[in-house]
Amino acid sequence: MRAIGIFLMSFLLLSFLSPLLAQVSTAHYTPDLLLLIVVYVGLTTTFGTGIALALSLGLVKDGFTPTPIGMWMEIFVITFLISHRLSRRLALRGPLALMFIAAFFSLGASLLELILSTTFDRQFGEGQSGPHTIIEAMVPQALATGPFAPVVFWLFDRLDSWTTRKTESIYMG
Repeated sequence: MRAIGIFLMSFLLLSFLSPLLAQVSTAHYTPDLLLLIVVYVGLTTTFGTGIALALSLGLVKDGFTPTPIGMWMEIFVITFLISHRLSRRLALRGPLALMFIAAFFSLGASLLELILSTTFDRQFGEGQSGPHTIIEAMVPQALATGPFAPVVFWLFDRLDSWTTRKTESIYMG
């Protein structure tokens, strides 16, 4: 039930955000909310459920972006694996730590997107897309994603409290 709730809430967030971004045409400088959700899943979910959620959220993002199918699936699985591995070593206490972690993962995801795009996308570098576009947007997107981490973690922590019984929260802010 928890995984279905996370998936549906993520899909709703993305489906509301995508048309707005198409109108504004600033997609490279907006917060990556699905990345934050994958980090949250990595910090709070078991391995099997989390990997399935990361794959499905990556497929949903692949459907909403003009990247080759599977690129965001790979990025989200790698993000999940790293955040799941760090979940035993990280004690997130407060919004500042969440913002730092979000900015770190946003920079890493942009770097992975650059590497995978140059490796697998034949049209990468033609027209509006290219390495310069991703490199130029790395830091602004990380700075835009960071402040949304406490909000997204709080929102999904509330969703967890509605769908599961648990004694303590991942977000202590």
